[in-house]
Amino acid sequence: MSKELLNEEVVDNSEVLTQPEKPKKGKKKKSKARSIIEWVITGIFALLFVIVGIGQIDGMVHAKDNYGYSIRFGMGTFQVKTDSMEPKYKVGTFIITQKKSAKVIYEAYLAKKTVDVTFMNGIVSIDEKPSDTSRTFNVTDKLVITHRIIEVKYNPDASEKEQYIFYAAGINLESEHLSQANQYQAFYYDQILGVVSINSPFLGRVVDVISSPIGLLIFLLIPAFYLIITSVLDITKTLKDKDDEPKAEVITGGGASSLDGLSEEDKKRLKEEMLEEMLHGGKKDE
Repeated sequence: MSKELLNEEVVDNSEVLTQPEKPKKGKKKKSKARSIIEWVITGIFALLFVIVGIGQIDGMVHAKDNYGYSIRFGMGTFQVKTDSMEPKYKVGTFIITQKKSAKVIYEAYLAKKTVDVTFMNGIVSIDEKPSDTSRTFNVTDKLVITHRIIEVKYNPDASEKEQYIFYAAGINLESEHLSQANQYQAFYYDQILGVVSINSPFLGRVVDVISSPIGLLIFLLIPAFYLIITSVLDITKTLKDKDDEPKAEVITGGGASSLDGLSEEDKKRLKEEMLEEMLHGGKKDE
């Protein structure tokens, strides 16, 4: 056999011995629902982080104007501690207050609207009694109270601070925590921390849970665990797909070896060596 024919045979055999490469598996994409859930969770935490951060800054800046309490963007959050406002606000109810001007509160009172306010009591001593002198008058307890406006007195000739005097009282006449649930508290406008705008017993229970060390830990760990688990699953799947990638093989005598990593120059040299070996072997047989 001539050298040219042997060369052609080697070239043809090398192509035949190369096993056709199997199509690679495409990487499975995340489901649309899962992607949406992850984006929503990430977005919620990012938004909460921004809002809470800005709110904390605003609250700290204005804390000195609200007796040390954090009123963010004019909104305050409190929790009812006694039964003086039941059945309207049960013990533990979460309330959100909103800052409103003295004039707005006074006009609501004149319009006979129900106005519940959260205020700091016991800061100043007001000697003037309410119109209904049959009720007790209390200005001694220094604490935050949420009660209903019963009366508002307006004196345009008084100083700006003392133009409005507000009187408030609890609505529960059978309160277990107060000896006289219909007692009056008197205070000036600068003692008002806000008018109650939202109340929720359910949110109150949530706040109780989150405020506890265990509840706060659970609240933070649930989304963290979800993100960690999904990340581990993604990494595991990627490694598995990499191991399952098919490899091209060449069958020789008694086994197989991969030619995928060989360059064209190496393949050419291998063919020449095979040709020389066949030619050399043929001479021995002669």
